[in-house]
Amino acid sequence: MMYLDGPPRVIETRVLSTMPAKFRRPGLRSDWADANRGGKPVDCFIEGPSFDASGNLYLVDIPFGRIFRIATDGSWSLVIEYDGCQTA
Repeated sequence: MMYLDGPPRVIETRVLSTMPAKFRRPGLRSDWADANRGGKPVDCFIEGPSFDASGNLYLVDIPFGRIFRIATDGSWSLVIEYDGCQTA
C-alpha cells in the first residue's frame, strides 16, 4: 500500500532545445540501430546528460559516437566524435 500526504505535484515541462539539423544524420545505418531498432535508421539517439560546473550540458549520441555540449545560451557544439556503438 502506498501512502501519500496528497496527490503528486504536477510539474509542467517544456522543450528547451532540440538537436540542430546540421548534427542529425538522417537515413544513415548504424550498428546501434541494427541492434536496438531492428535496423530502422535513426538520425540520433542522445542520452547520458551531465552538467559541468559552468552549467553546460553534455550529451552522448550513442549510434554515431559523438559527445555534444549545449552551452547555457542554448547553442550546440560537437565536443568529440569516436567510433560509436559497435556490435561484434
